[in-house]
Amino acid sequence: MADYYIGDTIRFKATIKNFDNEGVIPDSIAVSVKKLDGINLYTSTGTISNTTTGIGEYYQDWTVAGTTGTGASLTEATKLIALWDWTNTALPHKKKMNFNVIPTY
Repeated sequence: MADYYIGDTIRFKATIKNFDNEGVIPDSIAVSVKKLDGINLYTSTGTISNTTTGIGEYYQDWTVAGTTGTGASLTEATKLIALWDWTNTALPHKKKMNFNVIPTY
């Protein structure tokens, strides 16, 4: 599990493929960051960036803030989850990544 400092910018990446291992363009896509207790710290708005390297490869940058617009604070070491949600041909899909954030002392 990766560690990041509060204040770091993290690039979350997802490669979306079908069962034939081919990159696909989803009908909708979003990424969110949550604490393990379910408190939401971030939800993407607008368009998720597509890489220039291939179809189905996406990324979203997020800067770990000490406090967030949701009122949640990150002032101590905390385990978080980045959750990708997308639909393709009306079927929902999810991918998650666990990581830690730690304060800079």
